[in-house]
Amino acid sequence: MVYDYHVVLGAIGAGLVFVGDTLYIWSIIKGSTKPHIFTWFIYVLIDGTVFAVQLLEGGGAGSWVLGTATVANSIIMILALFKGEKNIRPIDWACLVGAGFGIILWQVIENPFGAVVILTVVNTIALIPTFRKAFVRPAEESISVWLVDVIRFSLSIAALEVRTLTTALFPVGVVLVNSLLVGIILLRRRQLGRIS
Repeated sequence: MVYDYHVVLGAIGAGLVFVGDTLYIWSIIKGSTKPHIFTWFIYVLIDGTVFAVQLLEGGGAGSWVLGTATVANSIIMILALFKGEKNIRPIDWACLVGAGFGIILWQVIENPFGAVVILTVVNTIALIPTFRKAFVRPAEESISVWLVDVIRFSLSIAALEVRTLTTALFPVGVVLVNSLLVGIILLRRRQLGRIS
C-alpha cells in the first residue's frame, strides 16, 4: 500500500498537536504554566479562520494541523480563564484590540491572500502578551508547546497539497515567531538563573 506523503505528514503534524498541547495542558493543570488568555482567545479565532482558508484554497492534509489546533487552543483558552496570567497590562489590551481590528479588516477585504497576511500579522500581535510574560517570568511558560508548534507547522508546510503564499504564509510565520519565543524563554531562564 502506497501512502501520499501529504497525508502522512499532515497526520504526523496533527498528532503533534495532541502531543504538544497535552503536555501544555498538563503543565497548566499542575500550575507550572500560566497561559495568557488574550493570546489563546485570539489563537482560536485565527487558527479556525486560517484552517478554513487553507481548506478552501486546496491545502488538503496540510490544513489538518490548524484544524486540530483550533480544538486544542479552545481547551487551553478555557483553562487560561481559571489558571492563566492575571496581570493584564494596557499593552495586552492594545494587542487584543489590534487583533480584533485585523480580523474585522480581513472580513472587509474578502481576499484569501490578504486575509492570510492580516491574520499572520494578527497572530504575531496575539503573541506579544506571551512574549512579555515570558520575558519577565520565563519559568511560567512551557517551552514544549512552542517547540512542538515549530515542528508541527514545519510539517504542515511540507504537507500542503497546494503550496502558495496563501496556504504557506501563516505556518511559515508561526514557525519564525515561535522559534523566537523559544529562544527568549531559554535566554531569560539562563539570565535569571545567573542572577539568583
